[in-house]
Amino acid sequence: MGEPLRVRREGALVRATLDRPPVNALDSATYRRLAEVAAETRPEECLLIDAAGRAFSAGQDLREHERATAAGRLGESLTEGAGALAAVLRCPAPVVVAVQGPAIGAGALLAAAADLAVFADDAWLRVPELDVGVTVGYAVLSRLLPPPMARRALLTSERVEAPVLDRLGAAVVVPPADLAEVAAGLAAGLLGKPSGMVALARRSWGGGERERAARAYEAEVRDFLAR
Repeated sequence: MGEPLRVRREGALVRATLDRPPVNALDSATYRRLAEVAAETRPEECLLIDAAGRAFSAGQDLREHERATAAGRLGESLTEGAGALAAVLRCPAPVVVAVQGPAIGAGALLAAAADLAVFADDAWLRVPELDVGVTVGYAVLSRLLPPPMARRALLTSERVEAPVLDRLGAAVVVPPADLAEVAAGLAAGLLGKPSGMVALARRSWGGGERERAARAYEAEVRDFLAR
């Protein structure tokens, strides 16, 4: 099996592609590489996160999750995942995500951590964290969904379809055949703007909401582990 996260530079575009068949479940190696890439991407660049195959991501690798729980290493596993999502939130460069198929659990949170999300019109997200015995995710999910909807999605584990995100203005929703082109176009548009202004906007908007979301998510994980 190759790298779970394929990274390639196309000029100032840094493309990170989830590539862990069959459904791009997120394991420790993927989290570590994602955190590295997000931290290393420079302010004058743009990070585009996409995925190979039919699914964006099925979320946390449940087999690894079960092994970590049995070995008493659940805290280590959750902290690693939180670190990757926090790194995306703290990425020095703007982040665009392209989502096809399902984005579940940590996969949905990864989409929510981006600055701009593009969804295929048949894509959907679901955050069944309570069903697998985890309570974290609200701080990140509420960046993509309005707070009442984020609470409902977490408490009920129900699916949120791409057309709903379209009506909310939370994502750009396009036919599946146009997903890659539209996401790349958004990234190119960001790269065409003054990088200093983009960096200042991302840092200052909402009183630094990206950093607050990262800290709040890390606090959710700490509170869960301290229960």
